[in-house]
Amino acid sequence: MNEMNYEIGTRIDFFGKVVAVNPSTYDTVAINVETETREQVVVRIPARTAVGANKLYWFECVAIAFKEKIQLRADVFQTLAEKGVDDDVRERLFRTFYEYAPVNLREIRQTIESRLAAIENPVVRAITNDLYAKFAEDFYLYPAATKFHHAYISGLAYHTASMLKLADGFAAVYPFLNRDLLTAGIVLHDLTKTLEFDSYEGAEYTVAGKLIGHISLTSNEIALSAARLGLADAEETMLLQHIVLSHHYYGNFGSPKKPNIVEALVIHFIDNVDSKVTVVGEELQKIARGEFTESIGVLDKERFYKHKLSQ
Repeated sequence: MNEMNYEIGTRIDFFGKVVAVNPSTYDTVAINVETETREQVVVRIPARTAVGANKLYWFECVAIAFKEKIQLRADVFQTLAEKGVDDDVRERLFRTFYEYAPVNLREIRQTIESRLAAIENPVVRAITNDLYAKFAEDFYLYPAATKFHHAYISGLAYHTASMLKLADGFAAVYPFLNRDLLTAGIVLHDLTKTLEFDSYEGAEYTVAGKLIGHISLTSNEIALSAARLGLADAEETMLLQHIVLSHHYYGNFGSPKKPNIVEALVIHFIDNVDSKVTVVGEELQKIARGEFTESIGVLDKERFYKHKLSQ
């Protein structure tokens, strides 16, 4: 780490990503932080303060001398949630420090919340809004997978918004589909990936993710929500659980049931289409026209040709 050129007493406020946490026997701990301008700085925070490597924080610091070196003492040290940043700031930071969904966060939120506002069935609306509110903070941060599709920050919300748009077309062509169940099922189907993964940056599976998985976790959350709201015996509660439990279709992919209502079947198809077509699109962006992609795991390791008419 290069020597920092700050005058003692200078105040510096910034967003930064923690690169490393250094063990210490002092009452403060030194953490290595990368700023938005790619400057590498050493920040001292109180010992035993919870801090995660590779995570973003807001710092309000003053330059001090510590063991004959200039370091920054953090007088304020907050997570993004504690700081209360808006979608535009959050997106700017994520694009700076991580791989991020190729869409606008504010537009994704608008797409999802406008569909939620249109749900008419009182049971479906109550359960879906209850769980959306519970998980919303992490929902817009987490990836949809660790490596197979939408495996980047805000990938889960991006995947959900894309599925909602696809569902509009299905509902227009097949008027017997229940729009409320389509909307709610899509919003809920991957909601507890926020519990299945340990973080939104470089996500790995939690113990609950490995032993239970997001399908069963979400079904359980629906049951708990329905019980809180006095809706445990409503048929809509069972329908929402069925959609979630069946959306992977096959048992070896995590679904204990196959779709037995038409909305569940459509959501399975939409989920499958968006997850796979998005991956193909991302791989095509990496190559020139006239070339084949690398083999794509989620599509039986097939390679796709980028033809001259490709967009």
